[in-house]
Amino acid sequence: MKLQSLTILGAGVIGLSVARQARLRGLPVRVLDSRSFGTSCSHAATGVLKAPEHRRSPYLDLRHQSWEEWPQLAEQLKDESGGVDCGFRICGGLDLRDRTVQDPHRALEKLHGSGGNVRVLDQQELQRLLPEMHREPQAGLYIEHQAVVDPDGLMEALRRSCLGMGVEITDDLGEISLGIEEGHRIVRSSLETPLPPIDEKNPLVLSAGWETSALINPALVKPLPLKPVRGEAIALDIPAPPHIVTFDAKLADVDDPSGNRSRFSWIPGPGGSSWFGNSVGDTGEGKETLPEPTATGRARLIEAAISFFGSGVESRIVRHWAGLRPKSLRHGGPLMGPIDIGRTLWIASGHYRTGLLIGPKTAEWLVDSLTGKNEIHENFSVPEEFRI
Repeated sequence: MKLQSLTILGAGVIGLSVARQARLRGLPVRVLDSRSFGTSCSHAATGVLKAPEHRRSPYLDLRHQSWEEWPQLAEQLKDESGGVDCGFRICGGLDLRDRTVQDPHRALEKLHGSGGNVRVLDQQELQRLLPEMHREPQAGLYIEHQAVVDPDGLMEALRRSCLGMGVEITDDLGEISLGIEEGHRIVRSSLETPLPPIDEKNPLVLSAGWETSALINPALVKPLPLKPVRGEAIALDIPAPPHIVTFDAKLADVDDPSGNRSRFSWIPGPGGSSWFGNSVGDTGEGKETLPEPTATGRARLIEAAISFFGSGVESRIVRHWAGLRPKSLRHGGPLMGPIDIGRTLWIASGHYRTGLLIGPKTAEWLVDSLTGKNEIHENFSVPEEFRI
């Protein structure tokens, strides 16, 4: 069946990527967002893109495909947006995690599938590359296939690309909700002109990050398996590193058996800036619905930064920000595809820490499925128990 239009709730990197793909297929598209443009989780990212270690699962294969296509995507967005540079740059990474420093050759063997140049660096090479580092690791790894992108630049390039193609983007709408009128699902918002009812020819895509589940909770038997996870970062008045630096820092008040909350990155940010962020930030003490940075998150970032740079770091902080990333609680990657039997209501969320990397590729897959070209791999589809 040929679609007549597509409506998307959420103007982050996922929503705009879906809009771009749909418009490339000739579909009329409108994008709605409750917040102002520039306040989504996408804008709060630190812009790190990494190829996975191997491709032994559909999710890791998706990440590999996305990595391979990013250089071309960056050029396409620059052309479509009238010259906006999204800041994509393959800069490589330095792995200084504890287990890597302890046995770098074993860590090297695990990266056989990442592609690119991977090699062990000795202490002298690390000191030359990272003169600001207070630590003295005996060894580490250089990994070629890591890159950075400017989150704000990417979002502006996507926005201009979509507008140039004729996508209608309306933000700052306040509360948006779904309802039923005369047997049809509708979108309720502050738009002066009501939207047409949602049906199989005019489907709706929900890409509102962790809030996606809340939009449709009244219609669900059980909430979607999505959880907001805070990420926090600071910008430092320190010369940017030549590569993305990943390391561990054991924090005094954090019980972290998995190691995720003890992992930090020092990142060459846009325009030569120096960014410092964590893998999983402060939980917010039960306030995970608030994306603002927290005092606890800041204190933990400072503690980790002191362990890496030495004392005096706190006085060199120039900015502090945070975001809530949608984590899929179902193992295997993001949630994509129809959530109802009639295929009128679709979801694209749960990308967690890989949204900037895989968002454009998952948008392509979603639109392929919407238009009947291909079906989404079952690993990413919405489980039956969550469908309506």
